[in-house]
Amino acid sequence: MKCLLAFAVAAVLAAQNPQFDVQSRLVIVPVAVTDPQGRSVDGLDLSDFVILDNGRPQKMSVDTIATGVAPIALVIAVQTSGISKPVLEKVQLIGGMIKPVVTGERGCAAVVTFSDVVAWAQECTGDENLLHLALQRLRMGPPKTAHMLDAASEAIEMLRRKPNARRVLLLISETRDRGSDSELQQVLLAAQASGVTVYGATYSAIKAAFTTKSSATAEPRVPKRPTIPREESGTNSGGPAHCGPYGCPDPYIPPKDQRVDVLGIFTELGRLGKTNTVESLTMGTGGAAFPFAKLKGLEEALEKLGQDLHTQYQLSFIPDDPSAGYHTLEVRVRASELHVRARPGYWSVGVVQK
Repeated sequence: MKCLLAFAVAAVLAAQNPQFDVQSRLVIVPVAVTDPQGRSVDGLDLSDFVILDNGRPQKMSVDTIATGVAPIALVIAVQTSGISKPVLEKVQLIGGMIKPVVTGERGCAAVVTFSDVVAWAQECTGDENLLHLALQRLRMGPPKTAHMLDAASEAIEMLRRKPNARRVLLLISETRDRGSDSELQQVLLAAQASGVTVYGATYSAIKAAFTTKSSATAEPRVPKRPTIPREESGTNSGGPAHCGPYGCPDPYIPPKDQRVDVLGIFTELGRLGKTNTVESLTMGTGGAAFPFAKLKGLEEALEKLGQDLHTQYQLSFIPDDPSAGYHTLEVRVRASELHVRARPGYWSVGVVQK
C-alpha cells in the first residue's frame, strides 16, 4: 500500500512540475501547541519535543520568534465571485491589519484574486499602503465561479520561489472550490513539497449577505500587535546531559488526538475535499480554518492567524534517511494534555533534478 501511494504521489508531482527540485535536505516543521482551552502555549524547549520521520526519532533543533525564525511570506487569496460581494466589502477594510498583526516588520504579503480567472493584485510587499490599495480595488467576477485550487496552485508556486521565509497561504473564501482545473491532490502535494502552510478565513455567502449593511459602514478595528512569547537567551540546547544536544526522545504512545494515520490521509482528504476544500488543505499542511460572517469575525480570524504564526515553534532536522518518497511526520510533546498541530508529512525527491 505504501509503495503504491509513493508511486502515485511521484506521478502526480512529475506531471505537475517536472522541474521541481529540493534546495536542501533540511526539513522545517512549523508546530502550534495549545492547551485544552485552545490557548497557545509558549516557553517549551527542545527537551519537550519529539519528532518522528517515518517512525524514526530525529535529532532536531527548535526556534521560536524569540530565538530567531525566518520572516513570513504571506499570500492572501480572495474569492471575488459575484456571490461574495458582501464579503468583499469587509475584506476591503482589513488592509491596515496585515502587517502589524500577521506578517510583522520583516515579512511581506501578496494578494491574488480568483473567480473564473486567477489574477494577481499585488506582489509580495511590506508596504501597508500598497496592500490597502490592492484590497480596496477588489472587483467582482461571475456570480458563482471560484477557481480556488487554481489560485492556491499559483500562490504555492510563487511562495516556493521565496527563499528563507515561512511560507503561508491564507484563503478568504467559501469552503469549496467552484470549477478549478487543478486537482486537490496536486495542490496539496505541491504545498507539502514547498513547505507552505495553508490557513482559511471561510464564510457562507448566504449568511454573509445578511451582514452587508452593518459591515459596509463599519470602521476597521485598531489592529492588535502579535503576542510575542517571553524572551529567550540564545538557542535552546535541550535535554539532560546524557541525551546529547538534541534531547532524548522516548518511545511512549501519544494521546489519540496526536496520532497520525498518514496512509489514510489522502483518501480522507479526497473525500472531504468534495465538500470542504479549505479544510482538506489546512489539515494536510498543518494550518487551520477560522469561519466568520461579520467584519468583526474576519478581524478576529486575522488575529488568530497572527497569534498562531507568532507563537509557533519551528522544528528543523536533517533526516537520517533522506530517501525519495513521502515521509510521514509525527510531532509529540511530553505533556500529554497539550495539543499539537503540524503537517502530517513531506515529500522528498531524493535526487535534485536540474
